[in-house]
Amino acid sequence: MQKTVDSGTWLPDEYEKMAKVEEALWWYRTLHQLVLDAIRRYRPGRDIAILDAGCGTGGLMHFLRSCGYWNLKGVDLSNVAVEWCHRRNLDVQQGNLTDFAGLYAEESADVIVSNDTLYFFQEREQENVVGQFQRVLKPGGLLILNLPALNAFRGIHDISVGIKVRFSKADTRRLLKEGLFDVVRELYWPFLLSPVIYAVRLSQRIKMRWNPHFQIRSDINLPPERLNRIFLELSLFENRMLTRRPFGSSLLLMGRKKSR
Repeated sequence: MQKTVDSGTWLPDEYEKMAKVEEALWWYRTLHQLVLDAIRRYRPGRDIAILDAGCGTGGLMHFLRSCGYWNLKGVDLSNVAVEWCHRRNLDVQQGNLTDFAGLYAEESADVIVSNDTLYFFQEREQENVVGQFQRVLKPGGLLILNLPALNAFRGIHDISVGIKVRFSKADTRRLLKEGLFDVVRELYWPFLLSPVIYAVRLSQRIKMRWNPHFQIRSDINLPPERLNRIFLELSLFENRMLTRRPFGSSLLLMGRKKSR
């Protein structure tokens, strides 16, 4: 998935790809279920105010709405993404995460979700964005961050979508600063599919080294239906059964804003 790295947005046709596959692709469905499970466990209630920071074409918001949540708002830098969200009748505005606290009232959100956004920013910018999330969250509010994880999983997808950095659990304390957040959970995923993902990404790195004209493309494509179903079932199984996962290509962080 090609992105214009400097602006932090994808090319328009990539948003169309995302909109078409995010309700079916195993990776998105697994992520959305992880977010839903976290909200139900750590911030229960259907009337809570949820903000999706960097909402893309609105797949997560659409999913949460189908699960009975109605107080949903989102923001994305791309006007193309915002247009896709409006087609789904989602309450989304265009804006930059670096000005997030200027878009929403202080202590107005029960939950903020920001999936795969922080990799666009340098370290200081990441901390600034998380600090703005903290200001918009209510005391005791829940922050959910999904991040690309571990350099072993680097591949052409990273180049295509502009991933500047991959994260590990060692970054948790830096992002969720002590005094601002209590770390609720940190989870690598998907674990069971990690050998497959690693093998594919390693092969890509080798091919790029030997062939400078190797095609750069994202992983956001729908595999054959049966394979997609197997990947989804494996990922949902590990969500239910595996509480400890030593590694994975993504890292889900959850933090609770400290009360005064």
